[in-house]
Amino acid sequence: MPNSRTTRRTVRGETTARRRSGPRSRRGAVAVEAAVCMPVIVALMLGMWELGRMSQMARIVKDAAREGARVAAGGMNNGTVVTVANVQTAVQNYLTSSGMPATAVNGAVITCTNLSSDPWTNPGNALPLDHFQVSVTIPAGAPFNSLQFVAAPTFGLTQLQEAVDWYSANDAQVVVNTQLPF
Repeated sequence: MPNSRTTRRTVRGETTARRRSGPRSRRGAVAVEAAVCMPVIVALMLGMWELGRMSQMARIVKDAAREGARVAAGGMNNGTVVTVANVQTAVQNYLTSSGMPATAVNGAVITCTNLSSDPWTNPGNALPLDHFQVSVTIPAGAPFNSLQFVAAPTFGLTQLQEAVDWYSANDAQVVVNTQLPF
């Protein structure tokens, strides 16, 4: 009498034994497949999460530079002349309100550069349509590392830097002649 786990089959006069496949023969296969696939899936998920985080932080830095440029372009803020310090404060306030870590906000390097031919150091002294640039950099080290979820360097990034070119809308320097020509 044949074993219940084997079947006998005759092929051209020869008898061969073949193991029967059933539900018990794949026992543990799911655990092995999960053990092999899970690290790859987790690595892909962490990579996508980190990429999303860095693109979000880059967008926040770009918007903060725009906010600083908007403040600088006005020339005056609540009746006082806008200085580079006012621009830096506006950028830092934007970064803080957007949820950026304090280490990144305090380590941010914020510059306001005059790109026009008119000499000025404070945006409040700019003439209308003077070209300038506001640049925000989150440098390598602790400020940049505070933005990452994964401690290992990903995507080759070591710092975030965004710059915005803007034109002055300062009309404090405009003099209007009140005399009529006739």
